[in-house]
Parts: sequence; C-alpha cells; structure tokens
Amino acid sequence: MPKKNEYDAESMEAAINDVKNKNMSYRNAANKYGVPKSTLEFKIKNPGHKDTCGPNPILSAREESDLVRWIEELATKGFPRKRDDILNSVHKFLTENLRPNPFKSNRPGFPKKTSNPALVQRTSEAVSEASACVSEADIRKWFKDINSYLISKNIVIDDPSRIYNDESGFQICPKTVKVFARKGAKNVYSVEKGSSKESITVMFSFSALGLTCPPMIIYGYKRIPEKISQTVKDPDWGIGRSDNGWMTAETFYDYVKNVFYPFLVKNNIHFPVLLFLDGHKSHLTYELSILCNELKIEVIALYPNATRILQPCDVAVFRPIEMGWKKAVREFYEQNPGEVLNKITFAPLLEKVVAKHIKKETLINGFRACGLFPFNPDAVDYTKCLGNKKEHPEVIIKPFLFTYKLIAPYHIFR
Repeated sequence: MPKKNEYDAESMEAAINDVKNKNMSYRNAANKYGVPKSTLEFKIKNPGHKDTCGPNPILSAREESDLVRWIEELATKGFPRKRDDILNSVHKFLTENLRPNPFKSNRPGFPKKTSNPALVQRTSEAVSEASACVSEADIRKWFKDINSYLISKNIVIDDPSRIYNDESGFQICPKTVKVFARKGAKNVYSVEKGSSKESITVMFSFSALGLTCPPMIIYGYKRIPEKISQTVKDPDWGIGRSDNGWMTAETFYDYVKNVFYPFLVKNNIHFPVLLFLDGHKSHLTYELSILCNELKIEVIALYPNATRILQPCDVAVFRPIEMGWKKAVREFYEQNPGEVLNKITFAPLLEKVVAKHIKKETLINGFRACGLFPFNPDAVDYTKCLGNKKEHPEVIIKPFLFTYKLIAPYHIFR
C-alpha cells in the first residue's frame, strides 16, 4: 500500500466517487487507484475534514490553486513573478476579502522552503549592459514559443485590429537644444522654463491596423485638482494619478479597464485581442490578470532588452512624437513669451501633437518591421542585435530568459 501522500488528489477523488456511487468496495477502489484504504474511508466519512497538517490555511485550496495557475500562466507569457509580486497580490486580495489572519496589515511573509512540486524559486540572471546583447537566435526562439502558446490557446493572429502594443513616458520640457553663442565663450546658458525635471507619464496603445487608443495621462498628485482635470478636453482620454506621476499597478489596471477596453468595444473590435507589453515595465497583478481573462485581453511580454527591435511604439511611433513634442514646446514659448509650460498647459499641447504626428501608415509599418503583424520572425531587422551570444537554456523561462522563474505559494499562507 502506498505510503502517506504517495498518491495524487485526482486518484483519491476518483476512488471516493466510485465508492459513493456504489461501483466498488473500499478495498477494490483503494487497489484500483493506489490510495490508502483507511484514508479513503476517513475522507468519505468525514467530508468536511481538511487535507493538510497544522493550522488551517488562510487561503482556500481553490484560491491557492488559482494563485498557482496565475503564476504559471504569467511565466509562460513572459512575466515571471517575483516574491514581492506574489505577496502584494495576496495582500490586496486579503484586504478586499477580509478574514481572520495572523499577518501584519494583511501582508503574509514568505517561507524559505515551499511544498508545491509545480513551482520553484530561481535566482534571476543578472543583466548588465554587456550581457544584454540580444541575439537573433534569442528572438527567433521567442517567436517560436509565443506562436506555440497562441496555438495552444486557439488564438490565430490574422486580424490587425486585434493586435496592440503600448508604451509610456513623457517629460514636460525636453532636454536643452544647441544654441548659438559668441565664438570663444566658455559658459553658455539656456534658461529653463517650466518644470524641466518634472515628468508626466502618458500611456499610449496602438494597433497593427493603425488605430490609436486614447491615452491616459498620469499626474503626480494625491488628488488631482479640478483645474488640471478640466484641461483634458477629450472625454475618451484617461486621467490617472500616482504619488510620483509614474505608472503603477493601480493606474495600469485603471487604464485597461476604463480606457483600453471601452475603446475596443466602441470600435467593435472582436475578442480576444493581443496586447504586447515590455516585460520590464509591466504591472501585472493577480487582479489585473483576472480582469484581462474576463475581458478576453491576452497580455504577452516582448523579449527582454529588445524593445528597440520588437516594440512598434519604440521602433516607429515614439520618435515622431518626441520630435513633434520638442517642436511644439519651442513654438509654445515663441508664441507665449513669459508663460510657463506646466501641468495645466500640458494636456492641450499634447493633444495637438498626437493629432498631428501619429500616422496610421507609420503604425502599420512599425508592426510589420517588428514582425508582430504579419507575425513573421523573418521581418525583424537583426542587424540591431548587439551581439550573437548563444542562448542559455538553463535560464530560459518558457519563452523568456531572465528574472525569477516561478515562486511556489502553495500551502504557505498560514
């Protein structure tokens, strides 16, 4: 007879069902499924008894199973979770689903050793400027692995209106441009106007069909002043906030739910849609993954350190926006002497730049040049690869190199 725990839950469940349905006796069911007869009898006679030793877990078996599945799925799509990612997600879950627990502020600790055989914690590969030389072989493998994943999900990449890429970033005043000065002058200054060091995050999304999703502007406030929000005239544009004006997990969730998804519905886009993200900048929480599953938005990570090669926004879109913004700022000061470009004047100026400098043909060409649509690894410009280093299969995570592989949360939140 098998020793303790040398059987799987599915076998025990099947044995229980056969006995309950009177298909066979305890002994015959135990022999057929390889489970202990005494344990089988105990489980049938005590259906509410928990299966684990020690105190009751804080999360139910189903909740833990969902969490494990979330970690595995994100790793497959190129977003391996670190320890804090998991703890933050559990903290948020317990805060929203209150129950007695011994954790300080609903945030659990993390044990050195875990018991789930499906998951394991791995140390990330350090990525320095030298080791970040992405090779052609790396990128081709990424295409192969992502294609295999999409096939397993029965997702066909044949509709450019359902393929998206996003990017964020902005600085109110661009860097100082070159100026003319008297020959021989050693100290030449250009007076900075406005908040030159102040950054506002703007989230953009574009489709392979050339569609532009309304952006979200993220301001650095605890509460956004009305005089700021009133400057965003387009009702489809999103307005977010964070303490420092950067993208956070909460603002990204808000963007997907209240800006990106409504845009898809308004434009009659068929689901599911693919959203390619820079894996380094993502804020994929457990809650966001649940939302994306419900909305049929499939989030895929681009290969790390390859945005200059694989990201359409980076390759084809942001340079025209950057150049257009610099020109718009210069014209703003020429036409409004004495005025300051700040958070109040930012949105109206950005709206003009977006309308003037984002072209449908540029977006389509950007997706084509990156091989994202049509989905074609041969379309990529591999001369941009900084090196031809060999792959390191020992640190590849289903399709991705790098960062933590998987971290086991099973039966640890006690």
